Amino acid sequence: MAKGGIRQAIFFDLHGILVQPWTDREDYARPRFYEGALEALHRIDSRRMDIFIATNQPGVADGRLRERDFKRFQEAVLQAFEAQQLPLRKFYACLYHPKGKGRWRKESVFRKPNIGMFKMAEQEFDLNLRRSWIIGDTSSDVLAGSRAGLGTIVINTGEAGRDGEYIAGAHFREPNFDTAIRRISKYEVSLTR
Repeated sequence: MAKGGIRQAIFFDLHGILVQPWTDREDYARPRFYEGALEALHRIDSRRMDIFIATNQPGVADGRLRERDFKRFQEAVLQAFEAQQLPLRKFYACLYHPKGKGRWRKESVFRKPNIGMFKMAEQEFDLNLRRSWIIGDTSSDVLAGSRAGLGTIVINTGEAGRDGEYIAGAHFREPNFDTAIRRISKYEVSLTR
């Protein structure tokens, strides 16, 4: 469907939001979720609001992370959502970077702060982006959300919006993912608990 969809959504990045930042000795099959992050998602009424992951993964593009390790990590995240009975609509990930290596060196409309992930979700799932939200920890998350017309929340975990890559102000700042979900619940009837 085109613009003007009916469904609402919450988009969020992974690292610094739901999952702790990568370490040198990461066990890709065991994501380190922030305490209470997955539980916070249970307050969302999935009949009324969809949940999406929208993440840039520059580690693949610059060679710090192998694609197969990211795929293992992605599968582990999906399994955690399934185990918690959380209805994740889709996991969007951009592995490209304009300064990447080999086939990963590419500017992509899907790489935040571009809005390709949000526009694709809008069409695939009949979303109303103007009634949707993004929770992020970087200026690219906030700028992408603003460009797409989303409500924006930056949280104080991960980069805490202080990465300095872009100048972008969020609508709200919250201490963590749980309080960000609580903030959204003040505005949306789709979050009732």
